[in-house]
Amino acid sequence: MAVDERSEQNIKTLKPEVQVLARRLIEEATAQGIHVKVISGYRSYAEQDELYAKGRTEPGPRVTKARGGYSWHNFQIAFDIGIFSEDGKKYLGESPDYKKCGKIGESLGLEWGGSWKEFVDEPHFQFNPHNLSLAQCREWTAERKSIVT
Repeated sequence: MAVDERSEQNIKTLKPEVQVLARRLIEEATAQGIHVKVISGYRSYAEQDELYAKGRTEPGPRVTKARGGYSWHNFQIAFDIGIFSEDGKKYLGESPDYKKCGKIGESLGLEWGGSWKEFVDEPHFQFNPHNLSLAQCREWTAERKSIVT
């Protein structure tokens, strides 16, 4: 199987419907010679707030624009990928392979952050079949309504 252990651990944090899509993205990218890993999956509100604090109230570069409850990752429907060198050891922050993976993801029914107009986020993918807003995701989650079926 093309999915590495690190990716699998991150994929397992996602809703089952999204897990299938993330694995297929990796498998199809691997078939095209792209070395891709899922480097981030679900984040709790607290984890998201910790990331948001970086570069603001905590040292380090800013890594997210979203506070807890305002990230697609908070609803188990989003994941980030990383492109790696052929030996799988070196992370490539810039690579034309992100666009190739974007096309693969979109062909699977995922929304790709690289297609966004205001904030381009090439490593980001999400599954939002109801085209919900983040406010609706918070509401539906509180009401225990499925946001993916």
